[in-house]
Amino acid sequence: MKQVAVFCVSYNSDEAYRQYRASLLKAAQKSKDEIRLDIFLVRNTEEDNPGYFGGIQRQMKNLDITSYDYCILSNVDLTVEEDFFIKLAAYDCAEDTGWIAPRIWSKKENRDLNPKIRTRYSRKKLLMLRFLHRHHVLHALYSRTLYHRRRETAMTHTGPTYAGHGSFIILTRRFFKECGIINYPVFLFCEEIYLAELCRDANLQVIYVPDLIINDSEHISTGHMPSKTYSRLNYQAVDYILNHFYQE
Repeated sequence: MKQVAVFCVSYNSDEAYRQYRASLLKAAQKSKDEIRLDIFLVRNTEEDNPGYFGGIQRQMKNLDITSYDYCILSNVDLTVEEDFFIKLAAYDCAEDTGWIAPRIWSKKENRDLNPKIRTRYSRKKLLMLRFLHRHHVLHALYSRTLYHRRRETAMTHTGPTYAGHGSFIILTRRFFKECGIINYPVFLFCEEIYLAELCRDANLQVIYVPDLIINDSEHISTGHMPSKTYSRLNYQAVDYILNHFYQE
């Protein structure tokens, strides 16, 4: 029997959480005795909001995290397919796997959000992103022009990638043995790069597994964020990544 923990973060999203939890429980029930599931809800509020990974870190501090075969970190504007846990339990996970990236089907964009980042960003690219976020008007212009001209290429094979999408992350027991619990002191954004760099430093693989299917309705928490706030938080996140993982 596989032991699975789900750490999900909600911010004014109680109805989405109820639907998400129902899909998790239904999928766990379908797996019969293959999965034991624990669900931990992080309910962030205006008065107490440590951010995405900050809230998850609070929950993890009180647990023996390496007792779980898999820990899932996620938003709540999701549902899992009914066979999700059956396939996760049957998945032949290599010993050097730190992170499993499933197929995350975006209803909004009509595509799979994974793999999020296929190759490691260069320092030059991150410096450019930090510059754009420092001047939020430039980033807003970029978002309305060049960003929307990018062509997305479907990923048709399983295998290693650099980073998965942050809305639904499956971390292995090996990840926590090598890297410890989540300790990302940034409020929001660049969580995928943070985890990818931890895996890279620990010689762990990030593996894209499209047979594991998640449905994503997207952006409950960030979709209506003011552009200045969005850029300010992104600037802080990119700056942290540069300072901690890209020092020359």
